[in-house]
Formats: sequence, C-alpha cells, structure tokens
Amino acid sequence: MKTFGYQTFGGPEVFEEFTNAEPQITKDTQVIIETLAVGLNNFERSQRAGEFGGDKFPIIPGRDVVGKIIAVGKAVDNFAPGEVVIAHAGPAYATKVKTTAKRLVKKPDSVSVSKAVTIITPGITAYNAVSYFTQVQAGDTVIVNGATGGVGSIVVQVAKKLGAHVIGIGSSKNETLMKELGVDEVGLYDQENINEKFANQADIVINAALDGKNPSLISDVIKDGGSAASVGDATDLSNKPNVKFEHIRPIDAEHDQIALQKLAEMLEDGSLTVKVFKELPLTLTGVVEGHQLLEQRHAPGRVVLVK
Repeated sequence: MKTFGYQTFGGPEVFEEFTNAEPQITKDTQVIIETLAVGLNNFERSQRAGEFGGDKFPIIPGRDVVGKIIAVGKAVDNFAPGEVVIAHAGPAYATKVKTTAKRLVKKPDSVSVSKAVTIITPGITAYNAVSYFTQVQAGDTVIVNGATGGVGSIVVQVAKKLGAHVIGIGSSKNETLMKELGVDEVGLYDQENINEKFANQADIVINAALDGKNPSLISDVIKDGGSAASVGDATDLSNKPNVKFEHIRPIDAEHDQIALQKLAEMLEDGSLTVKVFKELPLTLTGVVEGHQLLEQRHAPGRVVLVK
C-alpha cells in the first residue's frame, strides 16, 4: 500500500510517497479499511514543522479517515466488510488503515465521504467540550470564543442542538458566518469591548481559539459558579473562585466513539454543517498542496484528501 510522510521536518515539500506492506489482521478486535477520504488538521502542519511530537522517522501523520471495511477480526460483530465507516485512527495518510472497531462509527448513507471526514478531530474536540469538560444544558447561556474556527463552529452547532443560548465571539469579517451558524448574539472582538458587553452573562464559556489574545475574557464574562473549558492555556480565575475550569484534551476511544456517533447523526439530520474548502486527491501532490493550504492558517473550511 502507499503511505505519505516525511523523513525530516520542514515545509510541505518534505513529504514523500512510500510503499509499505499490506496491513494484516493480528488481533481479533482489529479492522482494516480502504481509505476513501482523509481530513487534514493544523496539528499535522505543526507536527511536520517539528513543533510537536517525536522524531522517529519516517513519520506518517493523520488521525481522520473515512473508508470501506475490507477485513475484520474474529471478535468484531458490529461491523462488516463493505461498510463505510468514520474512523479516528491512523496513520491516516495512507491508502489503507488498520485500527480497532472501538474507533469506528458507520457513515450515514446520505453523507458524502468528504463531509463525513470533516467531523473527526475538530468534532470530537468540540463535542467533548460541551458534554464532558462542561455539561451544556437547555437554557444555558454559552459563550464560544473562536466561534467560526474548525472546533468553535461545531461547538456552536452542538450547543444549539442541546438548547443553549449561544453567544459567538469572532472578528467582524466573520460576522455573517457566525449568524449562519445560528448564534443568538454576536461579539466582534475587533469592534467592541466584548468583556464589558457580556460581563457576567455566561453559564459556560468555551474557548476554541488556540492563539487568543484576551486572557481575561473567561473571568470577565462567566458567572460565578459557571464552568469553562479551553483549548488554550489556563486562565486566571482568582476573581471567580467557584468557576470550574478544564483544559480540553484527548480522553479515550469510548468517548471519541460516542462523539462521532452523535456528530454523524447531526450531519444526517442537517443540524450540523461543516464547510469543505478544498478537495484534493489522495496522492503525494494532493498531500503537499493540502499542507500548503494549511500554512495559510485561516482557510475558510476544511481541507480533505479523497480517493
């Protein structure tokens, strides 16, 4: 099979195509899937640049894959060859991926492979933010910082699905997009003092902006006794001693599978939309071009590789 990776850190041009042995079932819980689509994430851009991870080369990146099952282990009774699945597994930059059944959910028939692959890493992060690190309930006022990013846009839609009153924080250039996502109120950080505008209004604050430049936002807008979760660093909450704060982080395969199932159902019923910015071929050329787009940092939608 073919894989796409690199033997040194650097720019997108470091990617190479490798030929590897065909994957084989070695445990009864394993599944092999033939790749149909791969989702690209900014973590992989940073990893390729040498900012994260180890240096055991070659590195074949990726965790977001949609594919058709071609083999299952003896203990796998909930998936069968021929089914198309959404998987949080890797290395994903490959024409075939071996993983375990607990990392899969079935793709809804009405959802394209390119749409399905967009919900994996950002979707799991977003869903866990509203259901595990905080517990959004109907009637809660939820402030989402970075509301138009890959994670934030899904947080907004899941929180709305749960019945929350959602305030989206973003730049004025993304005001229309926030309204399209369904936010109830908009905060434009480049035009107004959002800390004052929404002071002490939020039951829950979710910061989905990794490089946010407003360290006092959470403490200013959250009610005492509220809860907050952030993809970024912890914030000073000394003025709100009863606020619960969690750093958003990976949990486990069980929670990932629950998140993927719920998100797939939302894609199917239309309550979740994720924009695909660019579809590229699952080839070396496609991988390189995809990472060139990731270098822009703010592509208006997801970049995916399709077979």
